[in-house]
Amino acid sequence: MVSELADSYDPLGAHAEDPYQFYAEARRREPVFYSPRVDAWVVTRFGDVEAVLKDWTGFSSANSLRPVRQLYPATLTVLAEGFPQLPDHVTSDGEAHRRLRSPYTKHLTAPGRVKGLEPGVRARAEALVDGFAEAGSADLIVRFAKPLPLQTAAAMFGFAPDDVPTVRDGSESAFRLGSVDLTEADEVAAAHAFVAFERLVARYAHRRRTAPNGDLISDVTAALADGDGPLTADQEAELVTTISNSFGAAHITTADLIGSALKLLVGHWEQWELLTRRPELIAGAVEEVLRFETPIPTMFRRATRAATIGGVEIPQGSDVLVVFASANRDEERYPDAERFDVTRRPVRHFAFGAGVHTCVGAASARAQARVALQVLTERLPGLSPAPGRAVPIRRSISVRGPLRLDLNWTTRENP
Repeated sequence: MVSELADSYDPLGAHAEDPYQFYAEARRREPVFYSPRVDAWVVTRFGDVEAVLKDWTGFSSANSLRPVRQLYPATLTVLAEGFPQLPDHVTSDGEAHRRLRSPYTKHLTAPGRVKGLEPGVRARAEALVDGFAEAGSADLIVRFAKPLPLQTAAAMFGFAPDDVPTVRDGSESAFRLGSVDLTEADEVAAAHAFVAFERLVARYAHRRRTAPNGDLISDVTAALADGDGPLTADQEAELVTTISNSFGAAHITTADLIGSALKLLVGHWEQWELLTRRPELIAGAVEEVLRFETPIPTMFRRATRAATIGGVEIPQGSDVLVVFASANRDEERYPDAERFDVTRRPVRHFAFGAGVHTCVGAASARAQARVALQVLTERLPGLSPAPGRAVPIRRSISVRGPLRLDLNWTTRENP
């Protein structure tokens, strides 16, 4: 029998804007429960989430990105015009996971690679601020938090500037399909955008097959597609899946991280002011943002055998939803867990997962957020919320962040 608490869990509805009170209640009353709405066992405590993430043989990642709602038939028809979705490094286990993850690890974690990104990130951040600083107000999600990681990811992967609108729209659409409540018309439009993105990725993979240039698409194509002839259909589909999924994750979640950082800091202005005076605290502040407003709030796993989590029996074959956003506020793990504090140390969290599936782009995301806050605290130290403006939150089970953030400011150059 499903409990009242479990039956009320609605991550796309009642708990989309602010799920934290519900998660706190779940941790106290029923830390592991079956949710009929998402058809999965929901795991909310830090220790239980950690146990699931580190047992990759007992809890498969094959379903980690599965949708939580059925797609419309018309949407499926459009998606069939694209490429089959094959396992990638997020949705695979064991040797397949190691093979698919390897080129990303080599490219993103090579010595000096992330440090080498920072000058470009800073130059982009400065240019973006130059574009709106004199206005004294702007939506910093649209003008800063989204374009900075988008431009950075496009350069890293090797997409030409003229193709950025296609990769932006297609990757954002992919994250909406099945994880956000959409009308049929909006869902079909999202599917068309995603298929256009897939086709563009395929063209890039074919080009980099014959003319690699050191970008991430070149490295992934060389590593995953054996031989030197034309790509086979399977190679093409695998490359399209892994590159398109990775690109979306690279810029969307980092945009949500930067956006959440701004939302939290201007909402706790004394902490924003502290960072303007003590920039050495910015790196730690990024970790506290990751803990407090986790950009990827949940992810699925599947029990490969019968298991016990938090004293609850999980049948073999069951889906498990690990709730990073809840674990990261577990009061048994963090003193005063519901308080946002940029001086909190140390801050160990699950914003990037744990175990063999720890996010391969974590260092890049951290670096971008750190540079973003450095630039904004230097250039716009007087940031404050625009009075009377709502801050809508993305209504999704897979990603979380503000969709709009209207801010006012004075600058040191123009007090």
